[in-house]
Parts: sequence; structure tokens; C-alpha cells
Amino acid sequence: MIRNILHYFWTILFVFVLTNCVNKNDNKQIEVNSTASIQYSKGFSINYFDNYTEVIVKNPWDTTKILQKYILVDKTKPQPENLPEGTVVKIPVENIACFYSIDASIIQSLGDEHKIKAIAETQYVKLPFLVAGLKEGKIADIGNSKSLNIERLMDISPDIIIVSSLGSGNLETTGIVIVENMADKEETPLGRAEWIRFIAAFLQKDEEAETIMNDIADRYSQLVEKVKTVDFRPTVFCERKYGQVWWIPGGNSYMAHFLKDAGADYTWKETPETGSLEFSFETIYDKAENADYWLIRSGNDITYQDLKKEFEPYSYFKAWKEKQIILSNTIKNDYYETGMINPDWVLADLIYIFHPELGIQERDGTFFKIMQE
Repeated sequence: MIRNILHYFWTILFVFVLTNCVNKNDNKQIEVNSTASIQYSKGFSINYFDNYTEVIVKNPWDTTKILQKYILVDKTKPQPENLPEGTVVKIPVENIACFYSIDASIIQSLGDEHKIKAIAETQYVKLPFLVAGLKEGKIADIGNSKSLNIERLMDISPDIIIVSSLGSGNLETTGIVIVENMADKEETPLGRAEWIRFIAAFLQKDEEAETIMNDIADRYSQLVEKVKTVDFRPTVFCERKYGQVWWIPGGNSYMAHFLKDAGADYTWKETPETGSLEFSFETIYDKAENADYWLIRSGNDITYQDLKKEFEPYSYFKAWKEKQIILSNTIKNDYYETGMINPDWVLADLIYIFHPELGIQERDGTFFKIMQE
């Protein structure tokens, strides 16, 4: 009887000690050494552990949920055991495919453009190194993001392919690691720009990206501080109608933040939406007839007469009559390539137009300029 009791006691003690040791090891395994200080972006986080880096992408449609978790491990070292759940990526990655050239622009700013081996949507490519790489056959054209050339992509066999919130097509069947860049869901210019730190993690360029981002934020903030001194904010409305619908940015959208920071009074600033709003021409005209400026992002160069021919009531707006329409030809310029990661450049263009009295140095209207007659 006593022997059975002692046997039971020692068994319980052994299990307790063993469990306690395992728990201590597990706690050590998941202890975060440091967390990247992400200041402007809401969509991702980076945590550094002893033997791996955890990159978390939040679901932009439900930020209480995780869209993706990447576990980055140093490729020069043996792969750690007992890694947490997530997509394991050996870093630094060497061969990269991109859906869009904005990601290629980010990679170029980090000095790793030579790692880009394939890109989609080449009809929109304007970056010189991409144009040259495509022409010389060093970079492969993998077609349209909605109908990729999977065979060509598989021949290249990139370590990762970077996609956006617009989707990843049928990539799941390829076995290639899909890196989901949700920068386009950020509401502020600096929030989008900070996704350079997300991509940098896969390149082991964390420190470089932090330095670049700090410089961008400093330049942007200096411009915003200058605008705070203005006494008058000109009114502005955006875009033009397509069919019977006129889409404009919501009052808490990316473009609305740009306009506010540039010292303009956006006519729909009170609306809470972060995306687009849908209105009829009549609704837009009732509110924006006497706005000082009209900003249009277009896929081609247009003139005042082009607008009038397209839809004569456009000529009823004050901004049309006084030749105060701001144009960005996003097909000709690289607004969607370098502009997204250099928001201070975009902001400088807008301030130069809205507030010439501030003496902001002209940048030749790189992204935005007054429409030619």
C-alpha cells in the first residue's frame, strides 16, 4: 500500500517538473526580443525573436483578424525547430516577382532591384530599370495580374511574389510564397509609404528601410508645418464622372489627407468614408460649382476644351472657367510608382499650386500641375 502511494507521488512529481520545464522553454521561445516601431501604418507589424522574425499582416476588411503571418528565418543558419504557425520564408530572398511596379520601386529604393526577375502589368511600367530589364530579357513579363502566365512564372521560380489587395489570381496552386502588400488600404500618405519596412523585412534591409522612412516623414512633416501658417484654404473637389456616376474620394481617404496636408479645403472633407463615394453630376455640381480648384487624375493629357467636348456642363464649374483644374496624367508620370513611396514629392506639388506664397520650390509638376489650355 505504502509502495503504491510512493509510486503515485513520485509519478505526479515527475510529471509536474517535466511540464514546468516544457512551459519555461515554450515561454522563452515566444518571448519577443523587440518590436519594430511602426508609426504611421495600421496594416502590419514586425516582431523580432531570437531565431526568427514574425511579420503580421492585418485583414484590411476586418482589422481584428490576421490576413497573413510570415515567419522569416535566416537562410545562412540551420532552420530553427518548433517555429510558430505561419508561412516560413528564408531570408534574404534573392529572386522576386511583382504584380505591380510600385513594389519594384520600393525594392529599388532599398538597392535590391537586381533581385526582381518578373513583373506583371507591364503596360503601366515606366521605371527605367524595369523598362530596360524587360527589353533585355533580364526581367520576365508574366502577363496580366488577373490572368498570369503561370508557366513562365514557374520557370523563373521566384522565392516570393508580391501582390496587393486586388487579389493573387490562381497563384495558390503554384507553391510560390505569396507576399500580400496591403499598402493601398492605408488611409494616409505616410501610412502607405511605411510599407517599405514590410518589404524590407524579406530583404533583411530593416535598418535601411527605417532610415529611408524617417527621412520621408521628416520632409513631409516639414511641409505640413509650413502649411499651418496659411490663413486661407482654397476649396477643391476631385475627379470626373464615368457614365452616370461620379466617383470621389471619401473625406477620410488617402487623397483627402493629401489635400488637407497641402492646405486645401476638400468639399467632402466631412464624410467619414476611407474609400470612394458615388454621386450624380447634379449632386457634385450643387456642392462644387464655386470651388476654387478641380483635381483630376487621368490616363491621358486632356485640355479644358477636351473636358467641354466630353460633357459640356463641366464648363459650368468655376474651376473650369478660371482655368484652375489640376491634372495628373498617371499614365505618363510615375505617380503610382515613385509617388506612392515619396509622398513628400506629391505634397510639394500640391502645396506649390494651392499656396505659391509659401515659396515651396517648384518640382516641374512631376505629379500634379495646372491643366494646359
